[in-house]
Amino acid sequence: MPNRARQRGFSLIEALLVLAIIGIISGMAIPAYLGQRRRARVVGDAMANAKVMAMMLESQKADTGIYGALGTYNWTSTGAVLSVLPAFSPSGNTKMSYSLNIVTSGLAYTITAVDPSLPGSPIAYQTDQTGAQLARLQ
Repeated sequence: MPNRARQRGFSLIEALLVLAIIGIISGMAIPAYLGQRRRARVVGDAMANAKVMAMMLESQKADTGIYGALGTYNWTSTGAVLSVLPAFSPSGNTKMSYSLNIVTSGLAYTITAVDPSLPGSPIAYQTDQTGAQLARLQ
């Protein structure tokens, strides 16, 4: 009996197994990727708005010698205008709440951005008058 020529190619079982493995990996990777993308958008918006607030505060300090009256000031997605930084209007696609806490006789502050759409309303970004990043959404 002559030897049969070796068959080339993949069997149907091998092809289905490869497709199943690719499907499982995609099922895990795609949701993780989309979550990271959303998180990056939230942090980016928070950082951009915090930088705008910081620049406005520095301008105010250059004019008056202090960042403002002691206290905590809050901005929500509804667009409340406050006496401190009346020109500030949060921008971006995310609907975050911002908090400005002025301390030390008006010579120091902390800006906190919180995203209420995420579970537990975590801090998306937090910075102070030195520009140091105190907290960031992970």
